Amino acid sequence: MKTKKVILISAASLMGVLVAVYVVMALFFTKHVFMNTSLKNINLSGCSTSAVDKRINNTLADYVLTLKTRDDDTEAIKAQDVSLRYVTEGYGNKIISSQKVLLWPVHLFRKDVLSADFELEYDKDAFDKMIKTLECVRNTTVVEPKDAYISDYIPGEGFQIIPEVSGNMIDTHILSEKISEALINMEETLDLEDSGCYIEPKTYASDETLIEKAEYLNKFTNTRITYHFGEEDVVIDGDMVYGWMTIKKNGKVKLDEEKIREYVSSLGSKYDTIFRPRTFKTTYGETVNIKNGDYGWWMNRSAEADEVIKLIKKGEVCEREPVYYQKAAAYGSKDYGDTYVEVNLTAQHLFFYKDGQLVLESDFVSGKDTPERRTPDGVYGITYKERDATLVGEDYETPVSYWMPFNGNIGLHDATWRSKFGSNLYKANGSHGCVNLPFYIAQKIYENVDKGTAVICYELPGTQSSSITSQGDKEIAQFVVDAIERIGPVDKSRKATLQKTLARIRQCYNELTSSQKRYVKNLKKLQEAENELKNL
Repeated sequence: MKTKKVILISAASLMGVLVAVYVVMALFFTKHVFMNTSLKNINLSGCSTSAVDKRINNTLADYVLTLKTRDDDTEAIKAQDVSLRYVTEGYGNKIISSQKVLLWPVHLFRKDVLSADFELEYDKDAFDKMIKTLECVRNTTVVEPKDAYISDYIPGEGFQIIPEVSGNMIDTHILSEKISEALINMEETLDLEDSGCYIEPKTYASDETLIEKAEYLNKFTNTRITYHFGEEDVVIDGDMVYGWMTIKKNGKVKLDEEKIREYVSSLGSKYDTIFRPRTFKTTYGETVNIKNGDYGWWMNRSAEADEVIKLIKKGEVCEREPVYYQKAAAYGSKDYGDTYVEVNLTAQHLFFYKDGQLVLESDFVSGKDTPERRTPDGVYGITYKERDATLVGEDYETPVSYWMPFNGNIGLHDATWRSKFGSNLYKANGSHGCVNLPFYIAQKIYENVDKGTAVICYELPGTQSSSITSQGDKEIAQFVVDAIERIGPVDKSRKATLQKTLARIRQCYNELTSSQKRYVKNLKKLQEAENELKNL
């Protein structure tokens, strides 16, 4: 009995202890979190209300936000630098108040994993102070951003786009916003460049407007106009064009056209040879100075300037011959080239050279030795050449077969009314200024010269000659023979012209001597043409 009583008393005592422990623990868990309770990976077992908040925020102790700069430098911001913490707002009380304390023993054997999302906050004053202490903000070697721009003209290179400078100047307002976002989002790294924390240039080298402007300016300075004045080359290039450019505020270019005209005029002054004295080495071996004549290069300076202005505006690269009123055969002092008619007025003798080779020479009769009829010296160019021309003056009207004017109404031509040429015949029986030639000589010269071929007339004392060249009956008659061969078809459309032509040929034939007429073997052709004309 006694033993049973002891057992009962012991059991009652144990039960009392267990009840006491149960009650004490129940009271404990009215202010503490159940055992085996965690928030995500944070163990909250046995934590008081304040301990819950502290333990949750202790997880921020190792948090670091790393800033990466444009220069690949890094800088760290710790949670404690800005008093970063979770806003738990009595989360511990919420957990504890939701616990059924009488069931606390159950939680000794069961794990409870809670879930909750908390906002983060930091101390504004600490944050502002931290921003000011960042190395990227306190940088003493700040490089300010610079816009891309078009350089001044670079000789030989033109206008270049100078690239932008990104620099490393921080926009502290944007930096604060981005760091705040990164901290709140618990980001590990913040790339300041990717996040737009730098003050950037407004204009980049890739800017289409900037590229178009540079191309527009370089269109002018890319101009390259090359002139070839014989062995001398003259180039209008970008450096020269830039000196004629004014870039207005709106970016448009204005060319100083007056300066361009002055430059083109200077080319004319340098390379034009018209109206300039020349030194000419004669076939006689002596050199003469010839001051007169209108042969030579003669640039149309106004028209050429207009063309240059157009080419510059288009930015042309080209080789160019200027606009000329008149051209010569070659550049340089010997501008008449290697094909020319050399006329020695003193000797009354001429030479015709073609491509440097003597083709023929002949006596001639020039203008009568009086002031109003004398053939002037000088270098001239054949103005044009014409077959079957009629030379008209105050007291004459003379048909010729080969007419080659070179100085106004003065020219080279055949003269079948003359039987003799050379010596001093011109003094008493000279022409009205023209150079009269034997028919075959005039014919051959005509066949070998072109418009512009030089005719060089000069006086050379000491070369007077008594030489006489005779023109025979056959040669004189050849004028009529040749004219008859050139009559052409007889029809109504040519009636008026044919009447004059046939009358002229008939008159020339009638003026021939009987011995000359016998060489006109094609007279029948003239007669047939006259008859056909009458029957029209």
